[in-house]
Amino acid sequence: MKKIIFFTLIIIFFGKTQNVFGNTSVFIVDNIVIEGKINDQKYREKYLKIGFRSSFEKLINGIIRKKDQKDLLSTDFKTIETLISSYKILNEENVGNKYELKITVKFNESRVRKYLQARNISYSEMAKLDMIVYPILVQNSELQIFRENIFLQEWNKNKYFENVNFILPVENLDDINFIKQNLYNLEEIDLSTLVNNYEIRNSAILILRYDKNKLNVFFKTNLGGVKKSKKVDFELENINNEKVRQDIVRNLKFYINELWKEENLVDISAPTYLSLKTRIDDINSLKEIIEKLKSISLIDSYSVEELNNNSSIIKIKFFGKINSLQNSLIENGFEVKILDNEWNLNLAS
Repeated sequence: MKKIIFFTLIIIFFGKTQNVFGNTSVFIVDNIVIEGKINDQKYREKYLKIGFRSSFEKLINGIIRKKDQKDLLSTDFKTIETLISSYKILNEENVGNKYELKITVKFNESRVRKYLQARNISYSEMAKLDMIVYPILVQNSELQIFRENIFLQEWNKNKYFENVNFILPVENLDDINFIKQNLYNLEEIDLSTLVNNYEIRNSAILILRYDKNKLNVFFKTNLGGVKKSKKVDFELENINNEKVRQDIVRNLKFYINELWKEENLVDISAPTYLSLKTRIDDINSLKEIIEKLKSISLIDSYSVEELNNNSSIIKIKFFGKINSLQNSLIENGFEVKILDNEWNLNLAS
């Protein structure tokens, strides 16, 4: 009897093969606020349309590289409407002749993918990213420690890119001494010791050297194990000008955001198929595995290919880079082991 029940459930799961983007999908655009005056009877419809376009623009800014955004941002409204699967009104207020609307919009992943594919544009699978960012400011050859580091103080004042949750370091005497001891060769040495204690997989160490009206910034980034470095320069007359600093921080965040997009580009023209061997203890553990796979946006569809008492083989169809898939599996509660090109997937304990 137990086996009959077991296989009945598998048939149900198999029948659910579909686009399986979960609630954490980048295709859900939250908290779009629209404000305006009530000047005709169709004001609600008018502001909903504005909200839909704003949500589309926010989606494009979040998942498409800057160089590919221009034509997409001029998409006509009728097309935008076809890409929306649902929306939810979070708040609606009428005060006098003033109107405020707050909505969340869910875009249809399959339609968006086909729309981008027709234009040969790849998108970035960017779930919310936690990143430790460690700005080190050296001004006129002197280290500006935490409370004196104006870029560290400025960093999270404005949320320019909501896909990245920037986490700042706490003041640590050992870190300060380490930086002081290596002040003149920070660009050449391994600085991972500064961020390893935070147990966050993604990091950006920024070495900012300001001297003679020039700011040199050297990036050391680690995104899901992919390490890169880059140098950018800024000409500025006054580093103490708050607006100037805000512009620089925005540019630095933009670079990190674009780099994260590049690392997570999804080639929508070329899906990949992969078999995952999973250990299962009972019906509930298989159900939990399926539910977690469904929450990963990179995975387009799945099917249970084999099943026995303590394991199963699930075939998935996914878009994107293999390391992006591996990172997504880990972030969604799986232990991943790859032995002789065989993917073994277990629920993390």
